[in-house]
Amino acid sequence: MIQLKIKNVTVLFSKFFAAADREAVLAVLAALEAQQVVFIDTPATAELVATAEALVAEGITVVVRDHHDEPSPSNPRAQTIADAATRLRKVASDAVISNRSEHPACSTLITSGEFKAEGIVIVADSDLDGLTGAMKALGVTYEELDADAAVFDERPKQSAETLSELGWLACRALGTLSPFNPKAPQRSEDAKAEFFSNFVAASQGDEEALAGLRTKVAQFEEQVGNAKTLAETAEEVAQSAWLVDSREAPRFDLNTLSRELEGKGAKVTVVVKAFGPIAAAHGAQYSLAVARRHQKEINLQELLPEGFESSPETGIISNTTFLLHVSEGVWNETVLSALTERLA
Repeated sequence: MIQLKIKNVTVLFSKFFAAADREAVLAVLAALEAQQVVFIDTPATAELVATAEALVAEGITVVVRDHHDEPSPSNPRAQTIADAATRLRKVASDAVISNRSEHPACSTLITSGEFKAEGIVIVADSDLDGLTGAMKALGVTYEELDADAAVFDERPKQSAETLSELGWLACRALGTLSPFNPKAPQRSEDAKAEFFSNFVAASQGDEEALAGLRTKVAQFEEQVGNAKTLAETAEEVAQSAWLVDSREAPRFDLNTLSRELEGKGAKVTVVVKAFGPIAAAHGAQYSLAVARRHQKEINLQELLPEGFESSPETGIISNTTFLLHVSEGVWNETVLSALTERLA
């Protein structure tokens, strides 16, 4: 969990996949004596609902602004998200839970400066969409914030043409941060907290913070070269599915790697990683992504057992149909054969 101040308001950045996430956030909120908690860009999960219920039981007002709902669930996982969103609406005193099709940016569900009153604590997803949503809630904005936020969640769309100068700097600089290391989690959290603080400051015209982002971009360019080298080691593990094992590779840019693999004809890319929440629990993480032009025809959640549970402990994390993260065991025992059959 990351904690920082924006305009003297405390903002927490967290996921809600496990009971430990809920417990950590509740402990900090209790210490802060929060009167109202605003959840921004936090997908509805059982643990988020439990967090909201615990807060309401203590007399704390709960507000939600999110865009991860499933209006027409077509599989058990989507139904789970829709059900959790329904429960969250009932628990919160004010909940607006839309979907990405209607609101690509969570910030568009928020009015600038809407949540900056005394006693408010914001809890947001720990990515740039969550950050910009929190910024707008506190009235800390820049002209292209909503347009940038709509692209921040879509890696393949990120470019100098689709983002503001600041947004494009941020996307590249973000790729240089230290990956999560379960043996030293504070290191990656501190790095992201510093990055978030620099982004906020740069958005308000701080030249030193802007220079810091540009320095990181120079590191990013080196990672672009590493990605191209890594792509040369790719193996086609199923028809139009290309896998690279990045566990021993130097830091690389994922967007560049994805483009290189798609250039080989990949409809699905698979990157084996030594970091990430599943790697922390199981030793390795297999991250699958569907190329953008094939996302309507390939649903990665269909490769999983019916009624699967999404959590690091089960070795499965999937909140959308086009992204999937699994352990090596789930990959070998379930996903690889199902993917081979699906793409045959």
